[in-house]
Amino acid sequence: MGLLSILPANLITLETWLTRLFLFLALVTIGPWAVLLLYDLFLYVFRSITHEIPVVGGRARGRARPRAPSLTERPSGHRRKFSLHRRPARTTNDVDSDGADAPSRSAEEEKDNDTMSS
Repeated sequence: MGLLSILPANLITLETWLTRLFLFLALVTIGPWAVLLLYDLFLYVFRSITHEIPVVGGRARGRARPRAPSLTERPSGHRRKFSLHRRPARTTNDVDSDGADAPSRSAEEEKDNDTMSS
């Protein structure tokens, strides 16, 4: 019996199996998250290293360095504008350009008026 045991000596088998059960449950709970974290770290390191390889790497092809997507910047480079300002109530005569009524939203993005040139 261990020094830190709170059960009587005749319940050592039960205590051992309960310990094993909770260790298994901890492994089942934490294991997948740990695997995903390690995979993410490996993928980041791999992409950063392959970006630097001459001839075949991203830098040699003129590509931008890999980075995480931004929640505040659009792919066009313009910043998003979020506001808590509510839109005025819509009337039954208001219809969107596609012909369907759109629900009012609290967060509004800025309109992108730039045209894409090919």
